[in-house]
Amino acid sequence: MGLAGRSALDKLLAVRGGGELVALWAQLSSIIDMVAGVALNGVGAGLSVLVAQTLLRERQQLFLRRALFLGLAVSAPVALAALTGGMLVERLSPLTIALAAAAGWIAVIPGLVNAFWLGQQRRELMLGLALASASAGLVAAAFAPRAVVLELMIAAQMTPAIVLFFVAREAHAPQRTDDRALERYIVPGVAIGVLSPLSLLLARSLVADALSWHESGVLQALWRISDWICGFAGGLLGVLYLPRMAAAYAEGRLAPVVRESMKTVLAPSALLFLVLFTFHRPLLEALYDPSFQASPLAVALIFAGSWLRIAAWIALFGLYAAVRTRAIAIGEFLSLPLFVGLVFALGERLTLEAAGLLWVVTFGVYAGFNFWALRTPITKRLATMIVTARK
Repeated sequence: MGLAGRSALDKLLAVRGGGELVALWAQLSSIIDMVAGVALNGVGAGLSVLVAQTLLRERQQLFLRRALFLGLAVSAPVALAALTGGMLVERLSPLTIALAAAAGWIAVIPGLVNAFWLGQQRRELMLGLALASASAGLVAAAFAPRAVVLELMIAAQMTPAIVLFFVAREAHAPQRTDDRALERYIVPGVAIGVLSPLSLLLARSLVADALSWHESGVLQALWRISDWICGFAGGLLGVLYLPRMAAAYAEGRLAPVVRESMKTVLAPSALLFLVLFTFHRPLLEALYDPSFQASPLAVALIFAGSWLRIAAWIALFGLYAAVRTRAIAIGEFLSLPLFVGLVFALGERLTLEAAGLLWVVTFGVYAGFNFWALRTPITKRLATMIVTARK
């Protein structure tokens, strides 16, 4: 539902303002995702894991309340940083940046409620929330005046927060020492939540500087089409396999569940990417407009890198289930930040084909690291390496 809403949103923006408006909304989305992601990629994932491992409803409620406190607290300074640093973003007003930062902070609330429902496997409620969120953005994009369309779309991102009033409140459970387990997820949340959207924001700016904002919009369109597969695969891994991995890790059965998820996700994803590649030209034209075109090589490389990204996510969810938060944080520097560094190093020689090749290299490295880290705790691996080096 979320993917359909985002694709429809891009279509409306392409019709109303072309590739430039698509790219500018993507920049604002990165700011919103950066602020919210600090909480959702760390505390949110931890909340799903802990709720999945907890049968007592009152203790699940306790975890949700603590997650809301930690999530809003850890995302607040990031919102302030985005508010000040975002003023330097080209072609966006300070008021628009401020609204995006506020929307990201408020988006923590529905995001954590969604993570809570994920741990409970309340999929019907998650679907309803996704439908409501997508509808709000589409209404704003379709009917807002052109002069304020971005601002009203940002405001629409805040409305799903009212879902908190529909979450049942039950009696307090007694405090236990493991109630502070959520705090272990703060570090990877900060790493992923800040670095991923910030890296995409910088990547689009670098592509715009080397080529044009329209070419940046074309690259964003290829990423969005890839999200049809990546988002569905990530949703399957999160909704179906993260709770299973969390429960299996507690029983010492994590490896079989990881292997099962690989069989379930990777082969169908490869086939679907092949179908998308076959029809990418009419898809780009239908979803955006005829000016959104890229060479077959660039498209193939973006899709190949996105498939490797899905493979990396399988191991990433395993690391979340195993609470290997240091490995998650370290690996994040080998994901989108690595891509930005490579794009920056290429400078004016950048082309869409080169960006696609760097996309493949980045997620090949990221997937390799995650699977390596999943086999043995990263701290133990590093200690062994240090001892060997000293010998």
